[in-house]
Parts: sequence; structure tokens; C-alpha cells
Amino acid sequence: MYDAALAAQQAGLDNPGKQPDSWGASGLKPGWEMEWPAAKAGRWINSVNWTTSRGDFAP
Repeated sequence: MYDAALAAQQAGLDNPGKQPDSWGASGLKPGWEMEWPAAKAGRWINSVNWTTSRGDFAP
């Protein structure tokens, strides 16, 4: 998705947006480059989710 968004930006086109595989890009900062080796992913925990039944609000 990053490559598609970068190509669109360089061509002066709108960002491709959300794709059928659920990935999307909302924008790119000019001059910013993704540092893939340092990229990390993990489970996101919403600390203000009012529907949780666990009662814990982990940061």
C-alpha cells in the first residue's frame, strides 16, 4: 500500500484509499520514507473502550 500511495503522490494523483484487502493509506508526508527494518506491529489495545467487560484499562 505504501508503494501505491507513494506512486500516486509522485504522479500528482489522489491516494488510492482503502483496498479490497482492507489496507489503505490516508496520506504521506513529503520527504518521509518508510523504514521497513524498524517497523513493528502488534495488537492494539484501546484504553478508552467503554464496551470492554474486563474492567482493566491498560495503556
